[in-house]
Parts: sequence; structure tokens; C-alpha cells
Amino acid sequence: MPAIPSPVLPALRQLLRERFPASVHGRTSPLATGLPAIDEAAGGLPRPALTELVCSAPSCGSQLFVGQLLGVTRAARLRVALVDAGDAFDPASWPPVLLEHLVWVRAGSADQAMAATDLLVRDANLALVMLDLRHAQPGDLRRIPASNWYRLQRALESTTLAALVISPFAMVPSAQLRLELSRPHSLAAQSAARPKLNLGLAPVLRRQRNGDLAAAG
Repeated sequence: MPAIPSPVLPALRQLLRERFPASVHGRTSPLATGLPAIDEAAGGLPRPALTELVCSAPSCGSQLFVGQLLGVTRAARLRVALVDAGDAFDPASWPPVLLEHLVWVRAGSADQAMAATDLLVRDANLALVMLDLRHAQPGDLRRIPASNWYRLQRALESTTLAALVISPFAMVPSAQLRLELSRPHSLAAQSAARPKLNLGLAPVLRRQRNGDLAAAG
């Protein structure tokens, strides 16, 4: 699981070539999350498309959600990238086996994170790209042009990727699926086993639309 201090795009391209030398396209059916609240309501994360997970409260389960996706993609032998715009990801808190299929990009700003994500969603070796913007500066997030999100969606259309944006407020106009976690976990809940907490994750479905609408805005 390489950790990249700065997402220098040529170095990232070379890392992907070395780490994932071959590509096999799978079906473009939704990516199952293993969470009934999502899989039963939406079928999973749509592919190829953007999904936004709005985390509007602290300790509401965003890291559990990331860990859940790492688990299901590892079990399915899929490759994953995480673009971390605020050093929110703590690899030491996860079993090493859940990180073997992960490329972790540590971005210093929202702009760097967007540039790295734009590159990664064009890589045919990956099945899932996650962009975590929860700890980016709010002002920087509000300055991201809407056109950037539509360009990201268009880049996905020729792939079989699922892309997940984790945000502190709704900000991705091209998202085909928008989910929201808004209920903080109690201190008692945080001492429970992760598998039990994972199954209790129940994001609220805020938007679901087809790919044509997402591309058109």
C-alpha cells in the first residue's frame, strides 16, 4: 500500500503501471457494498458513475464505510485507490490484508486531490476510486467549479469504475447517487466490533438518477 506524500502526476502514472501491470474489465453492474441499506435501495455503487457520500456530522461512520468498501473489494480481488485530501485515513487501524489492493494518495489540497482523482479514474486497472474531501478547507471546496465534476463524470463513462466522493456537504452536481450519513455514533458504539458497526451503517438515499441525467446535469 504505497503512501504518496504529494500527488505528482507523472510519478503516480508510473506507480500505477508498476503496481497494476494488467487490466481485466468486469461487468458494469453496480458495485455491491455489503450494506443492505445501500444494496437493497440502490443496488450498490453505480458504475461507471460518481457517488457522493455526504458526512454532515462528526463520527457518523465515514471511516467505517471506507473500511467496508476495502473489505468487499479485497474479497472480490478488485483494485482500489483512495485520494486523501486531509490525512484522515489511518492505515495502522486496519489489518494489512485490507490494504494490499490499495493505492493511497495523500494530497495537500483540494486542487491536488481533484487532479489526482482525474488521473486515477482514467486507469483501467482500478474498480473503485474514493476521494475523501471531508477535511479539506470549506472555502477551497466551494471554489471547485461545477464543470470539474461533470468532466470527472465524462471521464468515467468509458470505464467500468465506481467513483465515491466523501464530502462534508452536498457539492457534486454530477453525482448519480447521493447518500448521507448524519447520525453521530455514541461513545459506547465506538467500542463495539467493526463488523457490527458496519452492518448498522444506514446512509439516507438523497438522490438516485440515471447516467444520462448525471452527464447532462
